[in-house]
Amino acid sequence: MKRLNPWLIVLFVLALFLMFSQAPLSGRSSVNYTQFKSLLEGGQVERVIVRENNANVTLKQPTSIDVNTASGPQEREVKDFSVRLPGSVATPDDNLIPLMQQQGVDLRFEQPSQWLGILLNFLPIILLFGMMYFFFMRAQGGQSGVMQFGQSKAKKYGKENRVPTKFTDVAGHEEAKRELVEVVDFLKNPGKYHQIGAEIPKGVLLVGPPGTGKTLLARAIAGEADVPFFSVSASEFMEMFVGVGASRVRTLFEDARKSAPAIMFIDEIDSIGRKRGAGIGGGHDEREQTLNQILSEMDGFDKSSSVIVLAATNRPDVLDPALLRPGRFDRQVTIDLPNLKEREAILKVHLRNKPLASGVDVPEVAKSTPYFSGADLKNVTNEAALEAARVGKTQIDMSDFYRALDKITLGLENGSLTISDQEKKAIAYHEAGHAVTAAVIPGSDKLQKVSIIPRGRALGAAFYLPEEQVLMSKERLENQLIVALGGRAAEEVFMGSVTSGAADDFRKATNIARKMVLEWGMGDNFKNMALTTDSGPVFLGEDMAKPKAFSEHTSQLVDEDVKRILTRAFERARELVTEYQQAMHEVADALLTQELITGDVVREAVSRVGGQAQPMPQTTA
Repeated sequence: MKRLNPWLIVLFVLALFLMFSQAPLSGRSSVNYTQFKSLLEGGQVERVIVRENNANVTLKQPTSIDVNTASGPQEREVKDFSVRLPGSVATPDDNLIPLMQQQGVDLRFEQPSQWLGILLNFLPIILLFGMMYFFFMRAQGGQSGVMQFGQSKAKKYGKENRVPTKFTDVAGHEEAKRELVEVVDFLKNPGKYHQIGAEIPKGVLLVGPPGTGKTLLARAIAGEADVPFFSVSASEFMEMFVGVGASRVRTLFEDARKSAPAIMFIDEIDSIGRKRGAGIGGGHDEREQTLNQILSEMDGFDKSSSVIVLAATNRPDVLDPALLRPGRFDRQVTIDLPNLKEREAILKVHLRNKPLASGVDVPEVAKSTPYFSGADLKNVTNEAALEAARVGKTQIDMSDFYRALDKITLGLENGSLTISDQEKKAIAYHEAGHAVTAAVIPGSDKLQKVSIIPRGRALGAAFYLPEEQVLMSKERLENQLIVALGGRAAEEVFMGSVTSGAADDFRKATNIARKMVLEWGMGDNFKNMALTTDSGPVFLGEDMAKPKAFSEHTSQLVDEDVKRILTRAFERARELVTEYQQAMHEVADALLTQELITGDVVREAVSRVGGQAQPMPQTTA
């Protein structure tokens, strides 16, 4: 909670004092003057204190009288009350004081303070400005002045608040760590670099998909470097006021220069570093001003200032070229998805403080998580721990990891879904089509298990352990298409009709086929040429303004190639499920009775039929 401004507290205390200082008037019941006069004549008044035209009256003993209320006069028993005295020239009461003297009333006159009256008159205005000031400061994060909202919001880490993360807490990414260790070493030991004429790199850009550990590496640098570390998100530079972003950039760089040698980390720099002039409608002036200020500050560094700018992004393709040139971000360090060895190391880091059963095979879990990022692997270990705790276990075993993987990849079990026997049979043959084609085609991904238990939006699924390859051959891609279309082929052959269950299969297969034609030059009509490059989603104006890459006739030829590839794969899948129909029946029956079977069951059923299928025959253009 933010601390209140002390001047605001003083203001409220003063207001309360002024309000309670009037308590003798405002805290008493009020009566009209006629009733007060009758009480005075009856000798019931003991004391009267007069302040200007108001009088506080004290009776000798409590008396039932009519007092003024919001709903009108009401009879109450009171001893103290207030009354308005006739003070104008038109309605004087010259007999009042002699009457009080005659009755022996204790009469006093008090003169209110002149400053008190002035403060009471201006109190509402003072309170209004005080409240406006308070809420404005809360909206600006509690800063002490109106002009300070342009100050940097970067968090500074130093000797007082060290970051506990070290490079030993970051598994994998050995090449990236070597690059970043050199940056830290330069700041710690600049002499050995300066004596050979080496200059400090101005900036290092961490590039990679989400969840791969870019920010984690930045935290490790902050923990390893014995220098001040400034951390800020690029979005914090932006504000509704024009010029605030540039002002915050200036103050951030000034603070870093004063603390040099230092490291400055800007996370998600693509939010302000996009290409200038590429936005629809001419771009955003405030963003461009902020970017221009960053460019000028980075290029204006003194060679001996020993300040390094570290930035992270998962969209380097949208960054302004001026930001990436040597002299600003001299180095780009790619933080890619971890391979099998790195996934195993990452899992061990996240499992250090978790109790594991003796049968847990970490390498097997690593093999079951291809293309998982570091953040995904952390989620797997956490979900496995939750699964174990949910059933009251004290240790995590392999079944917990398998359930966690099923939940992450497919979603929760949908046990309330009502499926008819005919639909369940169609789902069983559909999944059997995927499983059998994957088991009989050489070079396919190893089948791990097959399930017809509804999970999330999927009514069934086949799980594979893919072999990680840097390059994908045309034959392997065609085999993937056969396996993807094996479910629809099985429905057509064994059920006599098709269902909507193959929608996701078609989406994946069509995506692979289009990439084969457009990007990888594997089409019959367009060999050895790329017709387009996939640069991700369009969110730059220049992407929408680009001319069309090819003509309408070429588009028709592309569609013909895609259709030809998919048709050939579907026909091959049809041949396989027909040839191995005995294995198809065995696998479908096993799924209908058990709902979940292992890949060994499928491979045994295929082996009883005999042999392995041959890959799709190659055609010549």
